Amino acid sequence: MTKYLKRSYHRLDVYTILGYYTGFGRCDDDFVDRLSRHYSVLIFSIFILIVSSVQFVGKPISCFTPASFTGAHITYTDFVCWISDTYFISFDKDIPEVNDFEIRQDSYVIRYYQYVPFILMLQTFGFFLPGFFWRSGSSHLGISLQTYLDQLHMSHRSLLESPSYRRQLIRNVAIRLDQYFRTRPRTIIPKLTIFYLFIKLTYVINILIQLICLHYFMNFNFNIKDIAERFIIYSNTVRHTSLQFPTNVLCDFIVRFLGKNKHRHTVQCVLPINIFNEKIFIFSYLWLILLFMCTIYNLIVKWIIFFLFHRDIIDTRRRRVHRTLSKFTLEQKQNNEVIQICDCQPRPKNFSQHYLQCDGIVIIRLLDMNTDLLTMNDLMDDLWEFYNGDPF
Repeated sequence: MTKYLKRSYHRLDVYTILGYYTGFGRCDDDFVDRLSRHYSVLIFSIFILIVSSVQFVGKPISCFTPASFTGAHITYTDFVCWISDTYFISFDKDIPEVNDFEIRQDSYVIRYYQYVPFILMLQTFGFFLPGFFWRSGSSHLGISLQTYLDQLHMSHRSLLESPSYRRQLIRNVAIRLDQYFRTRPRTIIPKLTIFYLFIKLTYVINILIQLICLHYFMNFNFNIKDIAERFIIYSNTVRHTSLQFPTNVLCDFIVRFLGKNKHRHTVQCVLPINIFNEKIFIFSYLWLILLFMCTIYNLIVKWIIFFLFHRDIIDTRRRRVHRTLSKFTLEQKQNNEVIQICDCQPRPKNFSQHYLQCDGIVIIRLLDMNTDLLTMNDLMDDLWEFYNGDPF
């Protein structure tokens, strides 16, 4: 909050404060990370609003009561059945006798629908937490990627400003990065790289845990036909016989009178909220599967394999500094061209291995993913100039 209040202008509105702490306005990670910590949080937050509005503003349950019940009795029945455990028995089966209470609720009881908003909140928090750790941890490791990206984006958007002004913004970022690359502790362990890969692994673990919970606790067993049928909202609720999200349930409750008089009632209730719950959890299950495949592919192919094949890192840096190297070689004599090429070839390798190192490559790659090509080329030209002036 201190950094927020130190700004030259103070916009103490809810949207700005929430955006600052939730990280919705940040882009210091790759797109797959944002699928989890931004888009998933947004989607599940909308689900929470939908379900909560039906539960707390609308009427989530309505029970068919005997004719002798008055208005107060009907209201009481709706409330007690909403907070109690209801159970589902198909219409083609008979309801067991009153004495067989355990049989009636043995394998048909439904206990979760009252807590759907809290389940969705836990899922939302699981998507939000890794991004929060990345924002906090990267700052503690001495690098503020979002600050650099803000300046690079400002340079890209300042079309009315002079070219020298836009170029100076990029050069300021290069100066700060050069200071970081030269003054950071020379350790064998690349802390920022390991931390970023750990954050990506945290995303995978979060998605996997949510998938397992939905699969086993909700008893999902999907095929294409089943998914298509579940997405249809039938006009006749009798046809809707989902065991996980039934819309027609039974409710048992006891009314006590003075003395030892107790009257047990069994009423039939309709749960229209389960229509929304079913669609939401089906979408959540499919979204988690898609998110799991994207995150695994991104972690293994785009990052781990990228670091394992060190040649690709060198080639990537060589392509970035190719324009600068071309200008450097043209300034030399023509008869020494072969010798100059041989002398210049180790430079990109040293630039990658000794100047940037693994942490620097992660920083440059994240900046590259979140800015345009021309801005990134200018930034790399400046970094190459600083490195060439005082190489390691």
